[in-house]
Amino acid sequence: MLTIPKKLLPLLFCIFFFHLSIDAQNSKAPISFGIQLGTFIYQGDLVPSFAGSFRTAKPMISLLVNKPISNNFSLRGSISAGQISADENAYTSPAWRQTRAFNFNSPLSEMAAVMVFDFADQTLDNTGRISPYVFAGGALSFLNIHRDWSKFNFAAFDSKSPILVGLGQDTIRQTPSILPVIPIGAGLKYTINSHWSMTTELNYRYSFSDYIDGFSKSANPHANDSYYSLTIGLNYHLYNNSIKCPPAKL
Repeated sequence: MLTIPKKLLPLLFCIFFFHLSIDAQNSKAPISFGIQLGTFIYQGDLVPSFAGSFRTAKPMISLLVNKPISNNFSLRGSISAGQISADENAYTSPAWRQTRAFNFNSPLSEMAAVMVFDFADQTLDNTGRISPYVFAGGALSFLNIHRDWSKFNFAAFDSKSPILVGLGQDTIRQTPSILPVIPIGAGLKYTINSHWSMTTELNYRYSFSDYIDGFSKSANPHANDSYYSLTIGLNYHLYNNSIKCPPAKL
């Protein structure tokens, strides 16, 4: 049986969990931890504007960690929590929206991993500089969709109306609770000093479902729903050379 000298355990622990010896050789770019505050914006059948449902926007929060893999590229993992919703009663034009009067809401939690490209070399001192970045990757969204058609004006529609027939189909369709999405976005980073930076970011999620709002056949079955987030953030950059593994003594 392979035995490991006890004197080596602190060194192996440090290398395993922090990978500092590898990072020091490959890149001087810092690992960073951050928090983002903002809002999720729903885009779909229940809003008249491509910009989405700002009238029902709720706050959201994200926690993230960013690990460099080169001077410009890094891997970012994040968890986010917030809410999405829409209410057709919030819009007076076109008038048929208040006649249909669909609404929905759902808490939204998300786990994401994206590849980030920073236009500024992250090994350099960028203090006082605003630099853009872009990213793309994959995520899982966790939803608990509550759809409501209780204010639907049945008297305004013929019994064979596509909307009424579609509503019957929608009400027996199960809404998704776990939804794969593709995050694609861009942001601006302002470097305050060597350890702190601020960001503002737009993060669009492309989805493969038309039931984020709970309705499809009775609304617009030809286009999937989606959502995006607008955030501001604060990051702390932890330089690898600020922590050193203990020397091995046999």
